[in-house]
Amino acid sequence: MSDFMKKQSVGAYFNIVAAVLGIVGIIASVICSNMTRTYALGNLSTVVTFGITGVLLSLVAVVLPNMFGNRDICGTAAALGAIALFTTAFGKVLAERILLIAGLFSYDSVNTVGWQVFYVTVVAFAGFLVGALALIIGAFLRSVKESA
Repeated sequence: MSDFMKKQSVGAYFNIVAAVLGIVGIIASVICSNMTRTYALGNLSTVVTFGITGVLLSLVAVVLPNMFGNRDICGTAAALGAIALFTTAFGKVLAERILLIAGLFSYDSVNTVGWQVFYVTVVAFAGFLVGALALIIGAFLRSVKESA
């Protein structure tokens, strides 16, 4: 295990951070969906499935370059798939919350439960979007240190 970690470069760490942020997005989505029945996400199972698959693909993007080297097609495809899944999960949560957000910022600004749900939803948004950005940055960096 320590030999595996010694071989990792900056790109692998960005992919690991993206996986952790994906987990944060999943947990925040589940929490914001289960705060009240009124604001439950209708597509929670889809969001969780996309999030878990994105996390797994992020981890695959860490492991595959160790076997095939930097810039391998399978690791790149895994990173691209994870980016697509994280942004799709973000879009699905946003689609469910757009009316809540519009209401809170216009006519229903005293809805304290709605604001609590909104704050947790923002954490889910940040987890998925920053995770996708970390994957994009990691795709341009080396995942494995070069052999001397």
